This record gives sequence, C-alpha cells and structure tokens, in this order.
Amino acid sequence: TSAASVPVARKSSLPLALLVGFASIAVSAGLVLVVMRRGEPTAKSTEPAKAAPVAEKPAAKPARLADKSVAVLPFTNMSEDKDSGYFADGVHEDVLTNLALIRELRVVSRTSVMQYRGTSKTMKQLGEELGVTYVLEGSVRRVGNKVRVTGQLIHAASDEHVWAQTYDRDLTDIFAIQSEISQQIAKALSAALSPQEKTRLEHVTSVNPEAYDLLLRARQIDRIGNDTRQELLTQEAMLQKAVTLDPAYASAWAALSWVHSQIIFNGVDASDARMAKA
Repeated sequence: TSAASVPVARKSSLPLALLVGFASIAVSAGLVLVVMRRGEPTAKSTEPAKAAPVAEKPAAKPARLADKSVAVLPFTNMSEDKDSGYFADGVHEDVLTNLALIRELRVVSRTSVMQYRGTSKTMKQLGEELGVTYVLEGSVRRVGNKVRVTGQLIHAASDEHVWAQTYDRDLTDIFAIQSEISQQIAKALSAALSPQEKTRLEHVTSVNPEAYDLLLRARQIDRIGNDTRQELLTQEAMLQKAVTLDPAYASAWAALSWVHSQIIFNGVDASDARMAKA
C-alpha cells in the first residue's frame, strides 16, 4: 500500500482555550444541577411521624405577696338612715386615697375592692384574690353631727388583727379621723413616712361639714349615674352650694369645674358662659 493511502491522525481544529472553556461550562452546569437537586424536597417517609415527648410544665408559683400591701374594703354603713351610704363610701375613698399616697405601701385600687362589698369570703381568700398581705375593713355610723368610725387591719393569711380602733367624734373631726387611721396603718405596717408624707397626713383640713356632705352626695351621683341632664344639673347645684358655704374648699371647686366640663361634653350646655364657669 502506498504511503498516500495510509490514514494519518489529524489534530483537532479547536484551539486549546476553547476546549478549556467548554470544559468549564460543563463543570458549571454540573454544579448547578447538584445544587438544584439539593433544593428539591425529599420524598416523605410513609411511616407516621412520632410525636416528640411534651415536657411537663412546672407548676406556676404564686406571686410573692408584698409585706406592705393592703386592700381597703368598702366601709359598712351602720347608720340608721340607709340612704346615707354615700357618707360611708366617701370616708372609705378618702382613707384609701391617703394610704395610696404613702410611697412604701402598695394599695389596691378602689375599683378592684368595690366588688367585695358585703362579701362572705374569708380573709385568706380575699388576700389571695387581691394579692395582698393585709386587709383593712371598717364601718361608719353617723347620727346628726356625731360620727363613729371603726377600722381594723387584719393579716389575711392568719386572720389575725394587727390593729383596731374606734373613733367617736364630732362630724367636724372627720378629716382628723381619716388622717389618724392612715398614720396608724402606716405605723402598724412599719412604713416609713417621708417628711412630706408626714406633713400632709398631719395637716387636718378645716371644712364646713355641710359642704363636705354636699361634695360626697355629688360624688355618689357621679359614680352610680349616667351623666344625664338632670344628674349633671343636680350635681352642679350641690357643688355650687358647697363652695358658697365654704369658699376655700378646693375639692368642691375642682368637682364643680369637672361638672361644668361634663355639661359641655354631654351637649347639655356648650355656651361661652358655661365654658367660662368651667
């Protein structure tokens, strides 16, 4: 056979750089496929999944009661005139407010304790439900210009009396009674009074008894009423009389301003004259 007829191996006509490029593309495509396969969801097992054991929750621990926490229950009206319950409520509110202003005491709000009026629950139950260590209960009896106020502080868990006192005074001494009760409670609970708190509690306001009574009546209408026109105008008349009897009675003036504002807000009278009064 002649040399011309023998097949000769031919070199590739593709340059090396191009071959390398094709190889890189192939490798990259392979990596993409691998990544895509890894992203695909795996086949779900036909066996039912076993529920993980649920750890038992530890029993909730009761909140630690503060040593100087107290709930002031609504005072019982012991007066023969059962319509004078507003007076007992007024004394209760003032005592509660005095105690709430003592920094070291934690006092449950009036809204929370009002539902326990006349309750038959034990002191231990009250202490647990209200989250307090002590419960103060009291009563008010009013006869003419004489008033008797009793108070007793009880350790709720043990039902033991920590302090008790009865005050028989003239109606003009009602603020002195409220001040003394607050100071005695603070002392019984070993609550240190700041100089400002001590001065405030020891300062006894001198108020016309009739003006104070009118203020308490107006407050009661506000608590249980629905802000009707008649209710608001009745409150206005009572408070106007109160400030006339005692022009220096700041609480009565504040309440009267509030009533004027409510008269405007409820659309009873929105005149400029009413705004000026407010």
